[in-house]
Amino acid sequence: MARQALKIEKPLDGYSKIINELKIEEYQFDNLISLAIPLNSQRKCRLNFKKSLGTSMPNIEKSIINKSGVLGFRIGLDSLFVCSSTNFSFSRKTVPLLKQAFYITDQTGGWCGIRVEGEKVIKMLERICPLNLSIKVFAIGDVKRTIMDHLNVIIFREKEKKFILFSPSSSTGSFIKSIETSSRNI
Repeated sequence: MARQALKIEKPLDGYSKIINELKIEEYQFDNLISLAIPLNSQRKCRLNFKKSLGTSMPNIEKSIINKSGVLGFRIGLDSLFVCSSTNFSFSRKTVPLLKQAFYITDQTGGWCGIRVEGEKVIKMLERICPLNLSIKVFAIGDVKRTIMDHLNVIIFREKEKKFILFSPSSSTGSFIKSIETSSRNI
């Protein structure tokens, strides 16, 4: 009997466009896991995070990128996301190590990512995002959970004029349409 291989289907299927000098592209990742910190386990989780990923656990609304390119961001007192890009996969030891301290949920198929960058990116985002995105208030490496148009979004500032936006994959069509429309109207 032939063995069938499963293939990951990305919500945006490699989407990439330039609109009004803004580069909009799918942020591709192979793994996205949610980490929940159990009650009274903050210290244990901090130690485990450092041992598992080789870097300190980020503070609330902050992020880290380790040497292997793993992006970790903390969106609340007891919740984090850890994302590995398509160029890197978690080692076989990483997830079992994290499970020793955190509650873990695989969120890979539940989210889509879009990277937006360009000189007018702030103007485009301020049309749909209620946050103050000035560099003094929302610095490089900052991350927040917010609403864009009517959609739940996590926004991460990668560079001064470069952001990664995450939204539930069930809203992919509305999410990309909102970004495209805002980009056209700046």
